[in-house]
Amino acid sequence: MFTSNSLVLACAAFTCLPALSAQQCEGPLKRNAADFSALGDGSQVFDKSNNLIWMRCIEDQTWNGSTCVARDPDAVNPGPRVTYQQAKALAAEKSTIDERWRIPTRKELLTLREPNCYNPSQNLTVFPTKPAWSSDGAFWSSTPEAKGVSVVSAIGTSDAWATTDEASTNHVRLVRTPPPPQKK
Repeated sequence: MFTSNSLVLACAAFTCLPALSAQQCEGPLKRNAADFSALGDGSQVFDKSNNLIWMRCIEDQTWNGSTCVARDPDAVNPGPRVTYQQAKALAAEKSTIDERWRIPTRKELLTLREPNCYNPSQNLTVFPTKPAWSSDGAFWSSTPEAKGVSVVSAIGTSDAWATTDEASTNHVRLVRTPPPPQKK
């Protein structure tokens, strides 16, 4: 049975949850916004340091000109968690002759990690998507685990990385290599 004190404590704890989940950074950002430039309508960003083009929002979100918003306004989480095979299908579905989208490697995903920040450990100016909870913040990587078992790595937004099997579900942030410069 709840007492009035325990009810007050429970309400106070739940009221504080949004504040506890806010990004925290210690010191200046190592990967600042100048390392990236928005392309076209801003839904894609060019990573100058690594010569990669990233989708700014995770799958099932769209760029509205200033931030990522869920395609479904009633969505509780910031995008679906999908299996590895579904993530590969999403990349193929988005790809065209000129734009070959793919699941990034673990090394590529780690280049997005902002080491001075956590919850999430990414630059929220460039990549404003933040899964609601750290347990919901893993992203698929195309890097297979070295043990030879059919598993892939996932990048978390609060911690560095973890290993999981292809049947589990994670978020997807697609990447592509820019086309080579046109010869004149």
